[in-house]
Amino acid sequence: MTMSSATLYEETITWGFLILVISSVLIFAAGISFFAFVSDPNADPLSFLILLVVILIGVVVTLNFSRLSIKVTSTGITVGFGRIKTSFNWGQVEDCYLDTASALKYGGFGVRGGRHNGKNRLVYNVTRAPRLVLSVRGTKYDEFVFSTKRPEELMRIIKSMIHQQADLPW
Repeated sequence: MTMSSATLYEETITWGFLILVISSVLIFAAGISFFAFVSDPNADPLSFLILLVVILIGVVVTLNFSRLSIKVTSTGITVGFGRIKTSFNWGQVEDCYLDTASALKYGGFGVRGGRHNGKNRLVYNVTRAPRLVLSVRGTKYDEFVFSTKRPEELMRIIKSMIHQQADLPW
């Protein structure tokens, strides 16, 4: 039996504040560096080029981590920051519940790893958003935690898919 991969839920959390702050800092640094380079006749062009490469890397990293996307299909769930994504098929997901750990435990936005209550966790966190915990099997961590703006709706869909998977005659 083949299952279609119809989309059941999609969400994107964009952190505009992060884009604004880091972009402002990068533009300011680029402006000062350019002014210093143009003002100094003995300036090394290689140092300016290296600075531009560092600023470009900063822009790419900022854009990658400024948007958390969640996609639930009939075959599984994918959560990611830009090109960094983690996916599970429903056979790997054992349970889903709200995260009760303090938001400070994760140290802000981004991808984190750690331990909580004796279990290894991989965390995709965005500040100011509640988090769901997936108990997973077949991975190097016991739980996968991620932020969402609509935890109750998403948890209901995930639990429904877990139960459907358990009812399949494998």
